[in-house]
Amino acid sequence: MTENQLPVQSIDELNKEFRSFPEPDYTLEMPRNAKAYTVIGNTVGSHELLLINEIISKIPTDKKIFIVNEQPLHATPKFIQEAYGSRIEKVVSLDELNLVKGGIINLDWTISSRIKMFLMLIETIRDDCFILFATGSNANGQVKERINLVAHLSNKIVVSVNKQDDWSLCPAYHLAHNPDMQQVHFALWEKINLDDGYKYNLAILSCDEMKEINIS
Repeated sequence: MTENQLPVQSIDELNKEFRSFPEPDYTLEMPRNAKAYTVIGNTVGSHELLLINEIISKIPTDKKIFIVNEQPLHATPKFIQEAYGSRIEKVVSLDELNLVKGGIINLDWTISSRIKMFLMLIETIRDDCFILFATGSNANGQVKERINLVAHLSNKIVVSVNKQDDWSLCPAYHLAHNPDMQQVHFALWEKINLDDGYKYNLAILSCDEMKEINIS
């Protein structure tokens, strides 16, 4: 199903949920002791959490990891460590950054003044840090708008996509054709049923590779 084939009711519902975003603040800079990924699930069921955990598994253990959620998460440390692993301890406040090896920060990073405050605090930390800008849920169809806000701060931008869901796959395909989004990579998840359960296969595609996907 293409965008032009969406039911009228669906288009109306989407328009109600869309929000406006500010212009990017290009005066913001990532501190020298930090690197950042922007990690965005493009819609419901696009497995943003799976992608975050995949990235965390590749980060050297001597780096602190902070997941900055645009949409707040309220959960116990036990739940968080079960969902993210032992390197993410709990939801942390900004004055706890020096006290943990990793945590989730509920901070709306689409507001530049809040990013500025956060980056100033990161700069004061003695350790090297790895920052993941995430939605905490999904981008609800507004991926490009979020990417624009933090692209200049990010070492890599990865959009999480459910390969088996047209509502996730088709928008990702069209995003890959946007000339302003050519730095984006796409994480395509495919659920494989097994005799004793299931697993998820992951493929990381560049924009050029994403353009070759068959969405018919």
